Amino acid sequence: MSGRVRFLVFFLCLISLSAALGTGQAESLSDLPPLSIQDGTAGGDEALRPSPLPLPDDRPFIIRFGDRNVPRIALTMDDCYEIPFVRKAFELCGELGIVMTFYPLGCMLKEEDRELWQAIADSGCEIGTHTLYHNDIGKMDKATLLRNLLKPQEILDSLLGYHYPIRSIRPPYGNIEDENGNPSRAVRVLRQAGFDHVVNWDVSQTDPWKALPAVRNGSILLYHARWKDMECISVLVPELLKKGFEFVTVSELLDFPPLATSTDLYTYRLSDYQGRM
Repeated sequence: MSGRVRFLVFFLCLISLSAALGTGQAESLSDLPPLSIQDGTAGGDEALRPSPLPLPDDRPFIIRFGDRNVPRIALTMDDCYEIPFVRKAFELCGELGIVMTFYPLGCMLKEEDRELWQAIADSGCEIGTHTLYHNDIGKMDKATLLRNLLKPQEILDSLLGYHYPIRSIRPPYGNIEDENGNPSRAVRVLRQAGFDHVVNWDVSQTDPWKALPAVRNGSILLYHARWKDMECISVLVPELLKKGFEFVTVSELLDFPPLATSTDLYTYRLSDYQGRM
C-alpha cells in the first residue's frame, strides 16, 4: 500500500471515530463491563480475589478480634479432644459467671457426651465448629470441604435433639489458603455453606502472666482442651474479670443476631449443593 493510500485510510478512520463520538455511539466507561469487587477484573462474578473480602459490615472475612472500643472479650476452646478438660472449662464458666465459645471437631461430638453438650448449649455458652476432622481446609476439593464444613451441623443437631445453627467457624491451623497461598476457593465454599466469617484469634499464650497484658478490648482468646491451657485460663480469667473485661460468646462479640433454634434437624446432602458448585 502506498503512503498516500495509507494516509487516506487513516484519515477516513478519524472521521468515523469523530462521528461516533458526536452521536454517543462510542463505548464510554459507563458502557464497559463493571469491575468486579471480588477480583478487580471486568466481569468474573464467580472469581474471588486472593485476600479476605470486606463484607457489607466492613469487617474482614477472617476475624481476629472484635470492637477495640468496648471491654468485651471472647474465650474460646478448640478441638475438644480431651472431654474432661472441656467439662472443666464449662464448670469454670459456671463458677465465675461467664460464657465462652467451644469449637469442637465434628468427630468429637459423641453420643456419650450428649449431656455435656446439651448443658453447654443450654447455659448460654456457644458451640461453633472446628470442621469435621482437623485437616487443612484450604487444600480440600469443594465436595470434601463442604462435607467437612456441614457434617458437624448434622452431628450436633442429632446430639442435641433440635436444630442449633452453627454460626461461627474456626478453621484448623487458622488457615484457609491453598498450596499457592490463595484463599479464594475456601472462601467461596465457606460462603456457600453459610459462613460469612471465619474466626481466628489475637491471644493464645498459655502463660497467664504473658497473656494478661496481651488482652485488649475485643480480644479473642484461643485455648485447647488440655491440662496446660486449663491451668492458664484458671488464673487468667479471674485476673481479666478484675480488670473489668466482660466475657461474651464470639457471636455476641461480633454482634450476630440472637440464636434461633428450631425442631427441623439438619441433614447434610451433597446433592443439595452440587447445582451451585
